[in-house]
Amino acid sequence: AAAALAAVEYASMALVSMVFRRADLTPVPEGSGFLVPPVDGHTIKAATFASRKWGWIGAAAPDLFVIRTSVGRFGEEAELKRDDEGLVEVSLRALGEAVGLRARPVATRVTRWTGGLPQYPVGHPDRVARVREGLAGMPSLRLCGAAYDGVGIPACIASAHGAAGAVLDTLARSAGKDGGQ
Repeated sequence: AAAALAAVEYASMALVSMVFRRADLTPVPEGSGFLVPPVDGHTIKAATFASRKWGWIGAAAPDLFVIRTSVGRFGEEAELKRDDEGLVEVSLRALGEAVGLRARPVATRVTRWTGGLPQYPVGHPDRVARVREGLAGMPSLRLCGAAYDGVGIPACIASAHGAAGAVLDTLARSAGKDGGQ
């Protein structure tokens, strides 16, 4: 199991969060964002219009608009050597090309995740299944997280709930066998 887990490769990435005055955006971007395929040759791989995607962000600051871009792909991490301002500028340029954004942000934050994005090659679900089968003899040990069941927050939460539930079931069965002692 350890060798299979060690074979999971990871990409580094940066999230570039930018806050704009809504009044400066003409037009305000539509939708919840977009993905950028690697064949397009752009530095950003995604943009999320956070104020639209998550209503609570838009409601908390109706005069502002939050956009987040993602930079860094597996095997293409040289762009991450840019300083924070450089990543902001690359993101702004890409947003200008994609949605006509011309405004300047009033606040920015760059968050870097070194080795934080697991890569799923063909056969990854089978590898995870084999690892879990290899751990079957240790019923109180479960795997959860982005490296196994999906990289999104909902997938990680579901993975954690599943693992916690399985461990609780194991503990309950164990307590039942020994009378709770």
